[in-house]
This record gives sequence, structure tokens and C-alpha cells, in this order.
Amino acid sequence: MSIYPTPRLLVLLGLGLPAAIGIGLYAPQAWPWVPVVMAAVFVLALLDGLFAPVGQGLKFELRLPRSIGVGRDAPMPFAIRFNWRVPARIELRLGLNRVLAASTYDQAPARDADKAFRGMLNLHARTRGRGDISAAWVRWTGLLGLVYIQKKVVLDVQVSVTPDLKGVEQDASNLFSIDNIYGIRIQNQLHTGSEYHALREYDASQDHRRIDWRSSARHMKLFSREYQAERNHHIVLVYDTGRLMGEPLAGLKRLDRAIYAGLLLGYCALKIGDNIRTFAFASRPYHAAPMISGTQGFEILKHQLATLEDSTEESNHTLALADLNSKVARRSLVILFTDFIDEISADLMIEALNRLSKKHMVLFVAFKDEVVEDLMAKAPNQPEDVTRAVFAKRLSMQRERVLAQLRRMGVEVLEAPTEDLATAIVSKYLALKRANRL
Repeated sequence: MSIYPTPRLLVLLGLGLPAAIGIGLYAPQAWPWVPVVMAAVFVLALLDGLFAPVGQGLKFELRLPRSIGVGRDAPMPFAIRFNWRVPARIELRLGLNRVLAASTYDQAPARDADKAFRGMLNLHARTRGRGDISAAWVRWTGLLGLVYIQKKVVLDVQVSVTPDLKGVEQDASNLFSIDNIYGIRIQNQLHTGSEYHALREYDASQDHRRIDWRSSARHMKLFSREYQAERNHHIVLVYDTGRLMGEPLAGLKRLDRAIYAGLLLGYCALKIGDNIRTFAFASRPYHAAPMISGTQGFEILKHQLATLEDSTEESNHTLALADLNSKVARRSLVILFTDFIDEISADLMIEALNRLSKKHMVLFVAFKDEVVEDLMAKAPNQPEDVTRAVFAKRLSMQRERVLAQLRRMGVEVLEAPTEDLATAIVSKYLALKRANRL
């Protein structure tokens, strides 16, 4: 426990010096009272600290969530109990590692029947990993507000920060309810695709080329064949976990946003009946999971993606995509989550993607950086703003040239606003599936 002065005491002591000078100049006969007044202030501060609520009997309780999705907020109720004298106001701060952030508390807390002060803190998950809460610092003042009394309460507790599974469930539910083809019960996409589904009685709205003449002759009525989009497609989620993917994008790391999008796509694809596998690399490939299928496979997918971490290494696309091409024999939809800076750094990546696209359908996910767009759109007020806008424009043009080159090679490129990226990937996947391009 520690005691130190409040701003109120420091202001009083600070005002004492000019007051002493003024009294010495204009009323020297009253100057002997100056030390007396200063000593009285010190005595009041000492008494304020002695009669303030003590922290020896303080009990601190904090209710933590077991886990929290990255980018999410979670409430943390707390309770503080004093054995003797209660303060009028309490300040509370938590000692956290880089994974977590929390609000501070500085107000008069509500006191309940069991003489405990209760309040609420807000916990924010910055990135995936283990969030450590080492201690809590509780601070209060004496009756006069001249000194602070602060006590450190050692906690040493952890909160697991996982991919945002609650957001995945909400977005998936919204997609299923909005899309009138794939519903929560996985309705079939009829009249498109090449997989035979059933016979139905022919009417004028149907294509006459789908009339099944043999069945029609047998039933003495016209019947047509009904088709649906094929299932059992293979989807490969490829994650670049190199240095660039650890950079933040609208408050979250690019890798965390990519994992969220992969979970949402995996949830939908497994519901529909397709298969999912994951692949990850940085300077070399280090994660290649087998194919999973069925709705129960989503639990496996969650575990696989939760273990991916960004590194400080530069990404080696040539080695990684060549290794992927050798491991995946069947034609698949390969969704690549990666990033690049300029044309020079993208040259080897383009060459590797060109080889991969000859065998597989490749979807390149381009992370749209709103910061660069804001720099280009911002009206310049200073010379530095013009320089930033020029560099931002140059980066944007180089980026567009790379994406245009990928499109010419037959690679599907998806560029969407940051907050809509996950749902845009699912919509793109459904569109490719409807067009029988998988």
C-alpha cells in the first residue's frame, strides 16, 4: 500500500509560494504566519491519510469471462469490500498484457446490502492469444481529498482470446436467412448445376431440353429432370502468416480478419456439403491439415485456425504455393489470404499463382486498406499532406496493376470493405458454386 499527494494538495502547496512572496513584499509583518499555514496544510494531509480508509482488509473480486472473441468487448463486474471506513470515491485500473485492453473506473460506486461496492469494467480483446491480468490497482482519497491511498491486489488470472465465434454464428445466421437458396436446413439449389436431383412434372416454365422422355412415356405424362448445384467440392483456405499479415487493419490484425472470414466460409460450406482443408505458411509451409467434411467438422476447423499466429518473417509465396500444388491433387477452390506492398514484392507471388491457377480455381483475397484511400481523398492542408497523398496514390496504382494482372491470368480477385470482407467471401463462394465454376 502506498500514500502520495493528490492534485488538490499540490495546488495548495503551489499557491503557497507566490502567496508567501506577496506577503513578504506587501505585508512583511504577517510573514511569520506563512510557515505556520504551510505546516498546517502538511498536518491536515497527514491526518487525512491517517484517518482515510485503510487497505489491509480490502477484498477485491473480479468476475472474468472464460473466453472472448477477438475484437469483442465483454463486461467484467467487480466488488470491493472494506473492513473499516469506506471511501466516497474509488479509482480502479488493471495490469494487462498486449492481448487485452480495459476501461478504467473512477466514480462513486453503488453499495449493496452486504456492504460491498460494485461496479463494471469493459474488457476489449485486441488480438488472439492468452490475455494476462496480473494485478489491480485500487485507489481512493481521504475525507479532505489531500492524499491518495493506493493498494495493489495481485490477481494473476488469464482470459483466452479466441477467434470471434459469436460473430461467425451471427453472420452465418444472417446469410442463411437472407439467401433464399441456402437456408438453415440447407435447401438445394434447383434448376442450376449438373447434379441430378429428382423428376418433376413438366410445365411451361421449364426448359424443354430437360424433359425425360423415357420416364414420360412410362407415366404417360411429361416429366423433366431437376438438377442442383454439385456438392462435395474441395475448398482450401491458404493463410499467409508472415510479417504483413500481423499489421492492423481497422483495429484488428489482417490475420485475425482472415481467420474470421475462413471460419464463416467454413461454417457455410460444411453446412452445404462441401469439404474444407487449411494450409498456412510464412517463410516456409508449416501447417497442412487433412480435408474435413460434415457439420461436425466445424469444431476441427475452429481448433486448426485458432492455432495460427503471425510471425516476423517475410512470406515465401513461391515455396508455399509450390508445396500446396503438390499436396492438393484434386481440383479445388483455393482461397489465398495474403498481402503485398508493391509490384516488386508481388512478382514472385504472381508467378506462383499463375502455376497454381492452371490446376485450381484460385480466389485472391485483397485486403482493402481504407487508410490509403483516406490519404488520397483527404484535402491537403499542409505540404506533408500532399506528400502522403502522392505516395498513397502510387501505392494504390501499383496495387491495381497487380490485381489486374492476376485477373488476366484467370485468378478471381475479391476486394471488399474491411468490415464486409467475411460476408463478401461467402457471397463470392456461393456465386462461383451457382455458376458451376468449382
